[in-house]
Amino acid sequence: MSYIGYMTPLDYVVLVIYSMMVLAIGYFATRRIKSLGDYFAGGWKVPWWLAAVSHHVSGYSAFAFVAYAGIAYRYGFTIYTIWALTISIGLLIGALVFAPRWGALGKKGIVSPLQFLEERYSLAPRIAIAISFTSIKFIDLGLKIFSLAVFINAFVGLDIVWSIIIAGGISVAYMVTGGILASIWTDFTQAIIQFIPTIILFFAALQAVGGFSGLVSKAPPGFWQPLSGPYDFPYWLAFLIVVTLSYCGATLNLAQRFISVGAAKEARKVALLSALLYLTYPVAMFVPMWAARILYPNLDKPDYAYAVIAREFLPRIAPGLLGVLLVSLFAATMSMVDSDLNSLSAVFTIDVYGRLKKITNEKILLKKAAIITLIFGIIMVIASFIPLAFPQAGGIFDIMVKWYAGLLGPIGIPLLLGLVYKRTTWRGALASWAGGFIIWAIFSYGLKTPWTITTWAQLITSFAVFFLEPMITRKSPEEIKKIEKFFEGL
Repeated sequence: MSYIGYMTPLDYVVLVIYSMMVLAIGYFATRRIKSLGDYFAGGWKVPWWLAAVSHHVSGYSAFAFVAYAGIAYRYGFTIYTIWALTISIGLLIGALVFAPRWGALGKKGIVSPLQFLEERYSLAPRIAIAISFTSIKFIDLGLKIFSLAVFINAFVGLDIVWSIIIAGGISVAYMVTGGILASIWTDFTQAIIQFIPTIILFFAALQAVGGFSGLVSKAPPGFWQPLSGPYDFPYWLAFLIVVTLSYCGATLNLAQRFISVGAAKEARKVALLSALLYLTYPVAMFVPMWAARILYPNLDKPDYAYAVIAREFLPRIAPGLLGVLLVSLFAATMSMVDSDLNSLSAVFTIDVYGRLKKITNEKILLKKAAIITLIFGIIMVIASFIPLAFPQAGGIFDIMVKWYAGLLGPIGIPLLLGLVYKRTTWRGALASWAGGFIIWAIFSYGLKTPWTITTWAQLITSFAVFFLEPMITRKSPEEIKKIEKFFEGL
């Protein structure tokens, strides 16, 4: 089956109009930016419902429609269990525990999600976590741009290399100018645009297989098991911990959504609404992927399942719909990538560059932020070539899980637990971070154990070190006073 090029002139018109609209959003958002707080935190005045929609769609990109399509095609309902359901559970935990703390920090006026680490611990954990997060995030961003390039390649027929360059270039262009406001408003626009072709394709795919009854009865044996293949219960439980850490703030662009509302109660609403959206909306996205297994049982590229079924059905329904779908995927990826770029720029500008250079002048840092965002965007585009350069690394979901999800624990544990647990000092935070990374490296590249074993070993190490440190060391009176002061008002 050919995977290349079904776009009509009307589809191209839709794509060009959307690209111009996105750049316009970035330009107009620039006019509202007067400070670092505006650029990185939306002035702490973002409405909770808008932040929630942004938080939700920041979890989508073309990556979801490529990598998750491959899993949905092979293993059926398992993709809902390990992704949508898992995130919903994690966000419910976050609504009770972590989100209100981020909102309270926003009320205090923090700009970067790592800014509080020096006040809570010391400078060393702040710098260590900032640099390590920045480093691994480029891999995640590169994979998202690559996923979008797959769709451009499939729909337009453009060479994959040029697809990567164009997708990355447009994303960087409007993020450099608009900051987090551009990202959040584009998220909202993306949610509306994505809803149209997703719902249309949902009903078209259902009709093609004979409704829900046909979808269930015609699927292969075991297709509707909650967990199957390599995704067993130990894997799911480890992934639940990683996802909870990630969506509750260890993925820093998501922490920014909680911070941007500037209040604990509002941040809790953000988490709850995002959890509800994750519980429901992905069903519409996954049904066409599941239907593809019935309609096209012999796809040699399962990652293309959603692209294939969209390309076959949407042009028959209405001209231009394929362009709308590509626009929605473009929007989803750009909103996710640009919120990530904004958080990376915030972390490096404030927590690394500004802190080490001891620069406090906001005008200087604001200029540096735009330059740093541009540089990081270029690095992101370069990282997008990883799947092409190292095809032996496996599918893009496998690469993401091994590197990004695998390394999130050592970052997220001292970061999030530092918001709720008073006893651990900077020594425990730093040791938890370092211990988790060391165990990950030993198990991944020394022992070469499966992801589930590696992740459990890493998580247990980081958690154990974090909670054992206060039992071994004794806090000085100054440390006790510092920690108590930090928790006032949280």
